[in-house]
This record gives sequence, structure tokens and C-alpha cells, in this order.
Amino acid sequence: MKQYTSEEFDCFMKSMKKASDYLHSKKPDFIFAPIIGSIPLIDILSIIDRHFPLETVEYPPNSSRFINRGEIIDKWFSNFLEDNYIGTPMSIICVDEVISGSSATKGYKEFYKILHKLSEKKGKSLEKKIKYKILGIGEQPKNNNRNHSFKKMINQKRAKVFETNKIITADNIDLNPIRLKLGELNRQGRQTYLPEIKSMNYSQNYLNLLYETANYFGADPDQVTLANLLKMQGSLEKYLV
Repeated sequence: MKQYTSEEFDCFMKSMKKASDYLHSKKPDFIFAPIIGSIPLIDILSIIDRHFPLETVEYPPNSSRFINRGEIIDKWFSNFLEDNYIGTPMSIICVDEVISGSSATKGYKEFYKILHKLSEKKGKSLEKKIKYKILGIGEQPKNNNRNHSFKKMINQKRAKVFETNKIITADNIDLNPIRLKLGELNRQGRQTYLPEIKSMNYSQNYLNLLYETANYFGADPDQVTLANLLKMQGSLEKYLV
């Protein structure tokens, strides 16, 4: 059963095409794809652009759904920078779902907190050498009022959002293949997760979405691949040791 209308699909794909063009024009050194929400976005981007640089994609555990989120993402960002910064300018674009913008804002602030610590450790400021921006696929929140800090980031050109009337993959487990190991329930009774991949589940609805995407953009549906299967697991493990 299809979980979105033709109008929602069309609007979402137009937003994704703008995001693809933006990434192509900026050519970042690394693309961050938060592990819980952005995997479908990367799969779609790799269909839109057959030259999409999958080798530059990393999957940070940047989500409030993780137990000890701050500790986990701090370790991940710290190890990522230690491993990849070699003294020359580095550009990073984080592709993310944006509704309220609060999660993207937290990730941005956490990154620059770790960057500041690395600057102190190396005895020189790295903020001008390492640039981190957010590329959001945006859906307006129910109150039509996004997080104040995120709106400020947009005004300061630290974030760019391409709007759609519905992010058809958001909060839809059937349209997101990753399954993480379960943690405990938090105080609000919400399920939390561990930063470990339990399994990948490519439902027929998800495969249909990828095939529809290929048809929409004139790509060969038979050539659709499931992007970065091994990279997802490796990216989590490598920077959390």
C-alpha cells in the first residue's frame, strides 16, 4: 500500500533534486547523513545523480533517540576530526530531515563544541579551516514555527533548506531500511536506541520508492543499488571506538 500521494511524491522529489544540485555545486569533502533519518535521502540522491560521491558519505549517530546522545556524538565527531583533518581546509555538509530544526541545531552545536576542543588541543583555531553546514529537506511543523536557533542559522547561511509539503520518509519505519538495537525506554516512555545496527530491512514499499524515484528522474530502475550498506556499519563502528 502506497503511503504518500502523487502530489506529495512530486513535491518531495523536486525538493530532493534541488538538494542534489546544491551538493553538486558545493562539492563538500564529506557528507554527513544522520543514521536514523537520512539513509533514504542518500539512496534517493544517489539515484538522482549517478555521479553522487557515495565515498564521501559518513553516518553520524546524531539523534535524540540514542541513549547518552551527547556522549555518543561527541566521541563520534572527535574521532572523525582526529582521523580526517590533515591541516588543509575541510568542508562538511550534513543532509538531514528538518521539521522543527531542533535536532539539526543540536548536531551543529555539538560539532562546533568538539571543533573548539580540538582547536585548544592543537593550539590553533580551526573554525576557519573546517566548515560545517546543514542541508535540510524541510517540512513545516504543525505550528508553522521552527526552532528559533535554526531560523537564525538559515539567516546566517549556515543552513540551507529546500521545502516540501511532506517528507515522505520521515518517521516511517517502512521507508527506512535501518534497524538499530533497542535501548531502554526514556522518562517519557519513548523507545531509545543503541548506536549499533541490528539489521537492514528493505521492504517492498521502500524498494518501490526507489524504483519510482528512478522512473521519475529517467534513470534505469534495474540499475538501482542499495547505497553504502557496508559503509553505514563501518562509519558507526570506526568513530565510536
